Amino acid sequence: MLVVLGCGNPNRSDDGVGVVVAQALARSLAESPAREVRVFDAGTSGLDVMFRARGATKVIIVDAARSGSEPGAVFRVPGTELEATEPPPNLHGFRWDHALFAGRRIFGDAFPADVTVYLIEAASLELGLELSAPVQKAAGIVQAEIERIVQGAPLVSATPADETVRLRRGALHFQPEQVSRWFGASSGVALLYRESLLFVLPLTEATAGGMLFKLRSPRGDRVVEAQEFFRTNGLDDWGEAACTASWDEAVGGLCVRVPDSLRLSPPEEPPC
Repeated sequence: MLVVLGCGNPNRSDDGVGVVVAQALARSLAESPAREVRVFDAGTSGLDVMFRARGATKVIIVDAARSGSEPGAVFRVPGTELEATEPPPNLHGFRWDHALFAGRRIFGDAFPADVTVYLIEAASLELGLELSAPVQKAAGIVQAEIERIVQGAPLVSATPADETVRLRRGALHFQPEQVSRWFGASSGVALLYRESLLFVLPLTEATAGGMLFKLRSPRGDRVVEAQEFFRTNGLDDWGEAACTASWDEAVGGLCVRVPDSLRLSPPEEPPC
């Protein structure tokens, strides 16, 4: 069974976007019922999330975010990346991130392992009953994507298929919204280069090693220094190029297309 949970406070403008999406989905399903699908308005109650999710095979949570990104930006993040590992100070502070952590420990196998969270960047969290224009548009995008999931259709990304990542002097440069969207709370990344494609794979554990994101500017731009990796794989560690990039669901990582201008002669094989 798929359970969709809309979270947030509808009395605080864009904070209620998760509730708006859930209510719209409920109306849509009332007209075209789907078996094994349940939609709930969970409001601000983490306990509701925990108990509604129990027994489901897949859970989708929709909520607002405030990360400093463009209003209306949509982030699709695995629930495991957003679980709160510390208990709240009291039950009033028990949110859906606490529910994901506590639910697995309380209900065990009865709590779903497959959890996806859609976060929509808010423009305003002030008192109000209306969504801002960019958030209203994003709500429609997320609703449409969840409806495709309900129908069993191939997943279509809520963000543009291709974006730009800059490679400069052996380093990868990311905008803050790209780091949030693609890598979430990952502590670092691993790199893999194959036939003009550079794969950037998120690492969720600090002990996994890999390469760390370094803060580059006050607005949150990040850089991954990889000069040695570039040299080892026959790439120019002094050149610069704007590369197209997109998320590859099959490998669970970002696929960056390296242009010919950054490719040198193949690296020499080490002597036997």
